Amino acid sequence: MSKRLIVCIVALIVCLVSIGAERRERIPYDNSIDFEANGFTIINTTAYIVGHHTYDGSAVYSGGCACSIDHIGDTAILYTTSGHFLGYYICNDTGIEGGGVRAGKVLDIYRCNMTHAKGWMKLTGGKVYVKWIEGDG
Repeated sequence: MSKRLIVCIVALIVCLVSIGAERRERIPYDNSIDFEANGFTIINTTAYIVGHHTYDGSAVYSGGCACSIDHIGDTAILYTTSGHFLGYYICNDTGIEGGGVRAGKVLDIYRCNMTHAKGWMKLTGGKVYVKWIEGDG
């Protein structure tokens, strides 16, 4: 499969998942995932609603996130710490200079408004499981 086709498929999945995430639909969790054994780590998370353009120059959008510059172009797979699937997020932003996002301590998820940002924080409690899927950036 060509690299371009894979990128298109991932982008389509992100769009579909973000539509479901905005409706707060959840995939049931059956307690069968061993997150640490499967390469997930816990990271602090926040939500942002401001800004027009990301680090990579694209417009901000639901399904995008800000992270360490080391992960620009990657996809983040996220679960709550209680094991509920949150979605796939494209890493295309870095946050402000000198902040926890650029230092790799925080994953900042773009939300379209303050209600959704507060909902994200309530849903996650400020921590998520993340697994980074390497991309071309």
